Amino acid sequence: MEVGWYLRFAKADRVEAQVSLKGVAQVRHAMHIHTDWELEVEELDDHAVTRFKRKQPRFDKDGE
Repeated sequence: MEVGWYLRFAKADRVEAQVSLKGVAQVRHAMHIHTDWELEVEELDDHAVTRFKRKQPRFDKDGE
């Protein structure tokens, strides 16, 4: 799993992914490199849902 590729080339301001519980540590480690994203992790029974949100939106949605 290479979370960094998804964050590096994402065109969206939010990315959501399901990962194994063992993979959560690797996702958290990627956040040390990609400091322009915030991470939320929801651990469920057999997997985790990770939600990434850009700290600064990539596109100006107000048109200014």
